[in-house]
Amino acid sequence: MENTEKETVQQKREALANALGRTDALMDSFLDVLRQDFSEKDREVRDFHATAAKLIVEPVAKAVEAPAAETRSFAKPQDDERLHMSFQALCSDAMDCSRCQLCKTRKNVVFGTGCNHRPIVMVIGEGPGETEDNMGLPFVGKAGQFLDKWLAAISLSRETNVYITNTVKCRPPQNRDPLPEEKSACFAFLKQQIELIQPQAILCLGKPASTLMTGKDDATMGSLRGKFFFYEGIPLMCTYHPAAVLRDFSLKRPVWDDLKKLARYLGLETGGRA
Repeated sequence: MENTEKETVQQKREALANALGRTDALMDSFLDVLRQDFSEKDREVRDFHATAAKLIVEPVAKAVEAPAAETRSFAKPQDDERLHMSFQALCSDAMDCSRCQLCKTRKNVVFGTGCNHRPIVMVIGEGPGETEDNMGLPFVGKAGQFLDKWLAAISLSRETNVYITNTVKCRPPQNRDPLPEEKSACFAFLKQQIELIQPQAILCLGKPASTLMTGKDDATMGSLRGKFFFYEGIPLMCTYHPAAVLRDFSLKRPVWDDLKKLARYLGLETGGRA
């Protein structure tokens, strides 16, 4: 009996030692990243979000056993030429795109609008509606006007510090959700847009955009909204689509809660003050 108790105590001591060892390794990783990122005096701009990702994601993954990162369920060919284009070339290529069936029913390609260099937020919606298809610009109908009020409430504007686009650049017929093959065909455009624009944060509107960007294909909007995810090191928030809120005003409160959380994270004031 005495030997059994001694063995139990020894096992607890070993478990505690292992836990402390992992903690020491985690702290060492933190210090290494801090020294590297913030001791370089010749660096003009330091990206806090990139450093935060190194501090939180990379060391934790090394220090503890974590499940493998989730990947998208559709193919993302690494040799797609769109992944290497300049912003202007990417836009021009999108105007002539015929990679999916939406090219047969669209009036205009709706590529994106707003600040295209280091905006505070990049807004990603589902796909263009009828008004957007007619004008060639995203979020210009009733849902877009509603979105502009949301942005203004947290000191954001498509004219100065926001870029707006969609998961697909052509209108799905009858405003249905984009099909998986349509999102797959258009994803290289979106991926390269993000790479070139380099937003400080991403705001996904609606389930199609949210599931695409988080990789959680079977998740509900209720389970995705109000939480922070990371896409290629960029913090990402999901919330309901303005069109859904226009149909159900009970969603206004959770959307406002999500926007305030995003504003706090980015250091923005609510109420429309810069």
